[in-house]
Amino acid sequence: GTLVEEVKGRRFAVSGSGFWQVHPASATTLVDAVLAGADVRPGDRVLDLYAGAGLFSAFLAEACAPGELVSVEGNRRASADAGENLADRPNAAVVHAPVERALRRGALGARADVVVLDPPRTGAKEAVAAIAALEPRRIVYVACDPAALARDLATFGRLGYGLESLRGFALFPMTHHVECVAVLARA
Repeated sequence: GTLVEEVKGRRFAVSGSGFWQVHPASATTLVDAVLAGADVRPGDRVLDLYAGAGLFSAFLAEACAPGELVSVEGNRRASADAGENLADRPNAAVVHAPVERALRRGALGARADVVVLDPPRTGAKEAVAAIAALEPRRIVYVACDPAALARDLATFGRLGYGLESLRGFALFPMTHHVECVAVLARA
């Protein structure tokens, strides 16, 4: 089955086995934080990595129009959901491939103005260097594991990116879990 979620007046189809934030307000909170941090400009080329069903992609595509948004996701079902959810965004493309492989093979192009990534709990690891090589103006990193985020931020730092802001969100009340949104810019 498919679930339908609504965020900021926009509907998203999500496979019943797919991922979506548990708390009803979480998606809106994260979209607002990502958009504020990304500072996308019309005409930008934006990559949304580990994009899932296209939650951030939909709003990033609107913000960068007439530029290009590329949504990348390794899960086949989530990529299909993203394709459906971005069908009304002519400037959006969906790439079904593991992020690391797509970056390594150059399938995402040689440059990006903005990169948004929301990797699994293990973090972005080897993708970090490939992302930095695209020389984006801004990187917005959404993380559910502060330790993996710290490791990856240190790597970004060695590659010439400085931390502009870091926000924590208690989206899982009564637990120790925290969702973080880090914004980086070229130093």
